[in-house]
Amino acid sequence: MNVIVIGAGIAGLSAAHHLKQAGIDATVLEARDRIGGRVWTNRDFADIPVEFGAELIHGRGAEVNTWRWVRKLGLRTWHWNKLDDSMIRTESGEWLTMGEARAQSAELDVTRSWQLGDAPEPRDDEDLGSYLRRIGFSPAQMRYAQRSFANAEGDDMRFLNAKSHAHLFHDSDANEDYSDHRILDGYYAYTSQLAAGLDIHLNCAVSHIDWSHGLRAHTASGEIYCADVAVITLPLAVLQAARVRFAPILPAVKNEALAGLQMGPVLKLVYLFDAPILDPKIGAIYAAGCPPMWWSPSLGRQGGSVVWTAFATGDYARELLELGEAAALEKSLATLREEIDQPDLRASKSRWVAWNYDEFALGGYSVCLPGHYAARDKLAQPTPPLYWAGEASAPHHMAATVHGAYHTGQRAAQEIIAEAGA
Repeated sequence: MNVIVIGAGIAGLSAAHHLKQAGIDATVLEARDRIGGRVWTNRDFADIPVEFGAELIHGRGAEVNTWRWVRKLGLRTWHWNKLDDSMIRTESGEWLTMGEARAQSAELDVTRSWQLGDAPEPRDDEDLGSYLRRIGFSPAQMRYAQRSFANAEGDDMRFLNAKSHAHLFHDSDANEDYSDHRILDGYYAYTSQLAAGLDIHLNCAVSHIDWSHGLRAHTASGEIYCADVAVITLPLAVLQAARVRFAPILPAVKNEALAGLQMGPVLKLVYLFDAPILDPKIGAIYAAGCPPMWWSPSLGRQGGSVVWTAFATGDYARELLELGEAAALEKSLATLREEIDQPDLRASKSRWVAWNYDEFALGGYSVCLPGHYAARDKLAQPTPPLYWAGEASAPHHMAATVHGAYHTGQRAAQEIIAEAGA
């Protein structure tokens, strides 16, 4: 069986890797000049690895397959203990660690650890903001939820399907299953090994796929790759923008799926400083201004550059994207100066990573829209000879994560293997 995998992000690499393990060689076609997709470890900005894309391993549960590779490769990791090494500004303007804030404020406790007890189940047609107001969140709680939880989830609460996020309502950072970890060697140490031994063609952008009689993938440079089946791992927004044409057109179930999902805007603003700007034990702050989330890739490492990353999604990102890179970097740095009371703070280097402007991504990661809870399952359904993978097609509790993307690639490979053995 001849297989083409469209995309060398985590989902595509996972699919090709698992097919190879089963004795099926796949040709991976990647539009970029590198592997990884939205996993992008940069080693030029500073003397430590800086993640311009996916940053963390989310959780330690059995489904977080990244840990199998971490252990296999002996990679070093650092646990982001949000209770002790993260600070948040309260409504009164006081800076507290998350642990202190939870102890002092029931509002912060409920919006950060989601101990909602007997709250009613959210409805499919309900956005997250409406749901939280329905169960009695105060205006202060809503503000905290937006700048912390919703910003991390990828868009404003009005775009987040409340039912899709129900699995997070009882998360606790004290629970290892939900804790965050950074690969100190950089995510590339993982992706490069996942790609080892695979037939990957870089700078090979697919322009259209003919799947009427057999399967032919046409590239922008005029090459044609023939196969029996293909694994489609294109990012959600690329599919929605019809950057790759399909002949015949995709079945209705795929259009229904694409209509029910949205690629949220994600913006990272990365700064290099000549000296520490906060207590070295503090690795993240939740600010009251825009952007609302900051963290330091330097924490957990011995020595090396002092780097801080601002993270903005949803309306925060939209506001900054409208300014352009230079103005957005200055506005964000001004927010940081005010938040930490250092009016003379200067960065020696800075840049933004605007995933909306990346032609091969067109956004950060997917969110499920209200009223479309079934969209991810619909996107995942195989339509032979096309099989589907990518974080947008992961189960809700794994979507928008590296391990979720890996899971979908493995799933697509298993579907092809089962078909080959039928």
